[in-house]
Amino acid sequence: MSDHIPSLADLRREIDVLDEQIQDLLRRRAEVVQRIAAGKDAAGEAGAFLRPGREAQILRRLLERHRGSLPAAALLRIWREMISSLYRLQGPVRVAVHAPNKSVARWDLARDFYGTTTPMQLCTTAMAVMRAISSQPATLGVMAMPEDGEKESWWPMLASRSGDTPRVIARLPFVPNPEGRFADLGAFVIGNAAPEPSGEDASLLVLLAREEGFSLARLSTMLVQAGLAGHALAQQRGSDGLIRMLVEVQGFLAADDARLAALAAGATDLVADAIVIGAYPVPLAAPPA
Repeated sequence: MSDHIPSLADLRREIDVLDEQIQDLLRRRAEVVQRIAAGKDAAGEAGAFLRPGREAQILRRLLERHRGSLPAAALLRIWREMISSLYRLQGPVRVAVHAPNKSVARWDLARDFYGTTTPMQLCTTAMAVMRAISSQPATLGVMAMPEDGEKESWWPMLASRSGDTPRVIARLPFVPNPEGRFADLGAFVIGNAAPEPSGEDASLLVLLAREEGFSLARLSTMLVQAGLAGHALAQQRGSDGLIRMLVEVQGFLAADDARLAALAAGATDLVADAIVIGAYPVPLAAPPA
């Protein structure tokens, strides 16, 4: 058995070797991403590179297998930086941040998730975000959390079945980091990518309800009867006599889910329509140790 005790110089040389191995692996990962992009181009799927469900699965898997003294939050931050930087090998991704009050905190939230190399722009109105997404399809919109009584609600703009309507695809923060942000804010992310199940998801739908006979208690009963466990996040009364309700439900809800038909059939006098506006991977519940 050797009694050799490594010197600081030996340990630093070992770190240099490890750094080079990590760099080589990062280069190989980028090369694989480029091969995936080429395969999508050949299959006519060049724009299908935003995969929030897949990204959530990667982070959850890494967190589950994580061991050692490196803080898990740091590990996940490293991977988010890498994932976001490799977007640009597949398309011109940008982020438009909806910050009605020029909120530095919401900008910080977006930058924390989408990395240092992703171009970002500040939008003081939701309509400005929608225009950015329309003009550049690979733009993601980081939207303020809905509230009752707000002057400009963005979520009713998504209540359309048109194929070019953006959808909610993520919720921030996905990785809790209370020590690393200016304020305790949340946000939804919208984009032209199709929502996809990650294994642990929530969905958003807009209910168009007739004012006569409407109540939140009845809405809750209707959701339960249709097999949808959910609750209302915000509402907006329109000049057309309809109340638009933003409802969050557990699980991944596809646009053609049979439970939506059951919901409408169970209250034809009340529900004028029910439109799924997206789904997102459920964020991690607690700050990783």
